[in-house]
Amino acid sequence: MSPAPNAAPHWLNTLDPRLKILLAGCFGVATWHVGNTTLGAYSFFLWLLCARADFFTRDRWPMFRSYLAFILLWVFLKFILDSLPSMASIHLLPLPLLRQNAIEAALLGLRLCVLIGLGLVLALTTSPRQLGLALSWFLRPILGKNSWKTALSLALMIHFLPLVQSTFAQVKQTIRLRQPKRSRWQRFLLVPQAALRLLAQKTWNQTVAVAARGLDSPEAWQPHFPPQPVNWILGFLVTGAGLLPLIM
Repeated sequence: MSPAPNAAPHWLNTLDPRLKILLAGCFGVATWHVGNTTLGAYSFFLWLLCARADFFTRDRWPMFRSYLAFILLWVFLKFILDSLPSMASIHLLPLPLLRQNAIEAALLGLRLCVLIGLGLVLALTTSPRQLGLALSWFLRPILGKNSWKTALSLALMIHFLPLVQSTFAQVKQTIRLRQPKRSRWQRFLLVPQAALRLLAQKTWNQTVAVAARGLDSPEAWQPHFPPQPVNWILGFLVTGAGLLPLIM
């Protein structure tokens, strides 16, 4: 099944990036403080948003698997660390305590899923340049004319994160196909060397592209966002509804 031509709904792509950053930030902080029921509601609505936006495409599964492995690692570590004090005092953990530790670890995994999901929605529906312009708008009262430098740094970082991941995946596949007799240790040593060499070339290409497009000047990072009063009102209403359990 091939991905849809437009992987995200039109309204989500064209939403003001400043509003998306505010929503992701507010719900990201709230994720660590809300109760289990509200956390479940966050997870359901976020999954529904991602499903309707066709985020779960075949070409993104390697990225999702890496995030899932990261979450499972932290779930396992929390379960083990919570169980170690009781294991030191008694030889066998009581079943209620074991169940409680498993629930706490699962809740940590669910919170991490929500946080990563919020970041993915923000990154997949907003271009690095839009995020950079939004950050420049937020930092202008603090940094003044130098806010464009931070905006450019953020845009380059967001651009290079998926590039680094795809480069490592391509290098691994190439070594596996062309050098099948190499041991795992040899591949472990060879993959970073080859990937870093390719990334150095791509870094130079990106530097030339930034200079050619005139993005290395403050004029290129003057934020101009079309007014979206209805979206801002709806965004504040959604934020208020989502944060209401914290003040009740």
